[in-house]
Amino acid sequence: MRLRTLMLAGLLLTGAGGVVAGQDTTTRELWPELDTYVRLSPAARLFFVVIPVVSGDDRSLSETQLGGHLEVGIMPMARRQLRAAYDADRLGYLRARIGYRQVLTVGTGRSEQRLVADVTPRFFLPWDVLFALRNEVDFRWLQGNYSWRFRPRVWLERETRIGSVATVPYWSVEFFYDSRFGAWSRTFYQTGVAIPVSRRVAPEIYYGRQIDRLPAHKTVNALGILATLYF
Repeated sequence: MRLRTLMLAGLLLTGAGGVVAGQDTTTRELWPELDTYVRLSPAARLFFVVIPVVSGDDRSLSETQLGGHLEVGIMPMARRQLRAAYDADRLGYLRARIGYRQVLTVGTGRSEQRLVADVTPRFFLPWDVLFALRNEVDFRWLQGNYSWRFRPRVWLERETRIGSVATVPYWSVEFFYDSRFGAWSRTFYQTGVAIPVSRRVAPEIYYGRQIDRLPAHKTVNALGILATLYF
């Protein structure tokens, strides 16, 4: 019951975000993603990501994002019953990350280099709901022009079971402040579920709704299919 309630609330909140956008141009995209974590010590690990973006209109590759990061955790978090089944802990109550990402737009020659840094405190709310507040700053070079973004994200998840299968439903909302416009330019809503099949593998599926207000009004409805590997 709690799983169904959390997923229903997430879908309603995610869909409701589109009301703000009004009569925007709306597109559909597929976001396959591969995340790989390599543990260096109990408090540190490497994180690599590959995200190709596929247009839902003509099913062509429109963008590719590649990245590598170092994560460091402080104040270990006590494992819950289901957490012992896989290695998806984000290292501790407080996690810091630094890294580099490159975004390539297919067919246009446009590229973006991005240095990223974030700090994420996490703690448990009642009913074993995990709350995380990621505070990320992107230092960006778009075609050689420098700018930065501040990206706070609220994340809620709760581990549960459907029969013998462990599941992790979640919902999040992320806000983007862009120095190019001096304003909050984008909001991204996401709801989904991860299904850890072992300590090393956790597939995930989600629905995302991205609402851009600047430089132009645009809404993207995305289906995300993610595989996370832990070593």
